[in-house]
Amino acid sequence: MRTALLALFLILFAGTALTDEPSALREVSVGMYLVDITNIDEISNTFTAEIDVFVAWQDPLLAFDPDSEGSAIQVYSGHEVEAFRSDIWSAQIYPTNPVGKISAGGEKLIVHADGRAELSARINTTMRARLDFRKFPFDTQILPVELESFPWNMDEVQLIPNRERTGYDQLYALTEWEVTGLEIEQYEVSRVRDVVPFSNLAFHFSVKRDSGFYLWKIFLTVMIIVSLTWVVFWMSGERLGRRAGVSSGGILTVIAYQFVTTSSLPRVSYLTVADKVMILSVVIIAATMIESLLVDGLSENNFPKKLKIDRICRVAFPVFYLSVLAFLAFNNGLFG
Repeated sequence: MRTALLALFLILFAGTALTDEPSALREVSVGMYLVDITNIDEISNTFTAEIDVFVAWQDPLLAFDPDSEGSAIQVYSGHEVEAFRSDIWSAQIYPTNPVGKISAGGEKLIVHADGRAELSARINTTMRARLDFRKFPFDTQILPVELESFPWNMDEVQLIPNRERTGYDQLYALTEWEVTGLEIEQYEVSRVRDVVPFSNLAFHFSVKRDSGFYLWKIFLTVMIIVSLTWVVFWMSGERLGRRAGVSSGGILTVIAYQFVTTSSLPRVSYLTVADKVMILSVVIIAATMIESLLVDGLSENNFPKKLKIDRICRVAFPVFYLSVLAFLAFNNGLFG
């Protein structure tokens, strides 16, 4: 698998390097344009993206006389790139976080008379990401595309971001997600294949989840269900059985909705915002059942006291529930 992966990227980024190592440090410029994100798999913490990659470097061996050639540039595309690659040096850049096959197309190599080479291609692959669901479904995730030169350490190749050729399509159409930003990080990584660290370049695309589905179809419904269970506070004259039936039905419904919200997520050990809302809702409904039990414990001749307790709860329960929901919203930056 590793061999196949490297072979694909040798083709993409100008192929096999010359046997002689570069005599001096080469700066390789890398630009990346996110065309589309076709899938984000939250269970496996991966994403599939279509990306245009631009790589440029200077090689004196590629210089030529524009007058004798009749042109200031030489352009190669498709299979011509693969045929030309075996005769030139390349940085052999590949992503360090792929999990699937890499498909490449639209290869184009432009060689300038002064020896500057510019290679571009469109790739499609699946990559790993460290997704954090603590603020789900109001979360923003970072989708990284991490690049590294496979054979050349940082004493031989330095990756430099080409910000003019870097960006993302504002109109891409992945349901539930919106690209909101891009950050570029340069860093060094030590590898067992060399005592000298390697130069790495990471493009971090920020994507924000569209939480409308969860707000209107799940959270609003759960809030209505919780509110309906408060009808027991107007059932002061009823026995425990009927009041408890209302509360228990509400708990079962909320638990069912909790399974809906967590079915698309991995089994994380921490609580998400959705988990906290569901747990709060179950606790509030359970509290109505306890209140019904306490009221039912009073004697039938003490109806005024039962009514007084129920009347207090008619206000206390909604105020407490909405206050905690507001706290969760502000604490997780949902309005900031």
